[in-house]
Amino acid sequence: RVYVVGGLIRHEGHEKGNVFTVPTNRYAEFNMFLDPLAAKTVLESNLNITLIPLTAQRKVASFGSVLEALKQTQQTPESKFAQELFSLLKELQSREKLYHHVDIFLGEVLGAVYMVQGSDLKSTVMPKRISVVANTTRSADGQIVISNQSSNLVHALSDFDGDIYYNRLANSLANKKQSAIVANFEEQKAIWSRPPDNSEPKHTKFL
Repeated sequence: RVYVVGGLIRHEGHEKGNVFTVPTNRYAEFNMFLDPLAAKTVLESNLNITLIPLTAQRKVASFGSVLEALKQTQQTPESKFAQELFSLLKELQSREKLYHHVDIFLGEVLGAVYMVQGSDLKSTVMPKRISVVANTTRSADGQIVISNQSSNLVHALSDFDGDIYYNRLANSLANKKQSAIVANFEEQKAIWSRPPDNSEPKHTKFL
C-alpha cells in the first residue's frame, strides 16, 4: 500500500487549492503542481494508493488544537520539541504574512498518524477514479479531476474524527516507550567525532 499526502480532488465542491504562487491555478495542491507528470504516473498506476488530500489535511490544520492536546499529556523530549516548534510556527503565522500558510504542514503529520493508526480515527475512505492534469498550462497543471475513464481506483480519505486525531498524535509523542534515550544520542555524537580509520577498506558508510 502507498500513502500519498497531497492533492485536491476537484469535483462538485468549490474548495480551492494552495498554489499561492500561481493565483490562476485555483484547484491544484502544491505537491502535485510542482511535478504533475510524476503525480500522474503514480496516481494513475496500478498501485494500491490511499490518498490524503488537502481537504482532509485542512481539517486538522490548527496549531491551537494540537498544542492543547500536547499540554494534556506527559512530557518526553519529543513532545517538548513538538510543542516548542508548533508554538513558534503559530506565533510566526500570527505576525508575519510570509508564514500565513505554515499550518498546512500539519497535514504531513496527519499522513504519518493515519498510516499507523488510521483505523482508530473513525475514518471514511472513498474509492475514486481520478486523473491528474499534466503538461498543459500552469493554470491547470497538478489538478486532480474525477475521470470515469480511469481504469484504477485510489482510496481517498474523506472524513475522520479530528479530536481523536489530535489525542492520538499527542499520546504518540508522549509515549515514553517510544522516546529516544539521550545516552544513545551522546554515543552517536562520539562516533561522529572520531577521526576516520584509514586502515579500513574504502567504502560508503551509512549510520
